[in-house]
Amino acid sequence: MKTLIVTCCIVFATLLTTACTSVLPDAHKIDIQQGNALKSDDLNKLAVGMSKKQVTILLGTPMIRDIFHKERWDYVYTLKVAGDKNTKVMRLTVYFEADQLIKIDNVSYIPEM
Repeated sequence: MKTLIVTCCIVFATLLTTACTSVLPDAHKIDIQQGNALKSDDLNKLAVGMSKKQVTILLGTPMIRDIFHKERWDYVYTLKVAGDKNTKVMRLTVYFEADQLIKIDNVSYIPEM
């Protein structure tokens, strides 16, 4: 009788400590968003000739301000949807000259692996 109880305890402990995901349902997973979530309305309002302050008010502070390229701002947004293997990435680069927006580049979603 004691060996049956000990054997059951060992089997139960083994099941609890190994491969719990195969026995129990998956834990709740959430979507992970990082960066500047840019709205299409705001992107449509973006125009050449705007000042840095106007762009900051419209789009927010850029994710990347390169110290070597002070006239270039990069807005990056990533979205990792729970259960999806791919990460969606949106990149927007704006260029300034003498505090005026001169170029808008690379508005696109790029799937990452």
